[in-house]
Amino acid sequence: MHVCIFLRFVGTGDDVRSCSFAQMMEQRLQNAFTEAEVKVLSSHSKLTVQILTVTQSAGSPDVSLIYVVHNGSVALNGTEASILLSHLTAELVGYFLFYPPLITAERKCPLLSTYAAEVSMG
Repeated sequence: MHVCIFLRFVGTGDDVRSCSFAQMMEQRLQNAFTEAEVKVLSSHSKLTVQILTVTQSAGSPDVSLIYVVHNGSVALNGTEASILLSHLTAELVGYFLFYPPLITAERKCPLLSTYAAEVSMG
């Protein structure tokens, strides 16, 4: 269900811990998925994106986003979401997100188990 995207060169002025950053990235990812859906399926459904976590190592311009894509009330599995977004070039995904992606849509989220452990402990 979860998909990761890794962004490069996120500016120091962007507070990746803020709700507004997560909301902005949800909207931008949603726009990218809409474009991919139109390109691949020649249709447009109500895909939405929910950011689960945003992480950035201290001093690094790289940011990872773990998110879920929903079609109405049904979550797409990670494979479906990854395949759909992979139909767009990295340049086009970067255009939608305003940041160049290092990895566009990874189904296996190495940080997810760490995140889940942090949530259960916190």
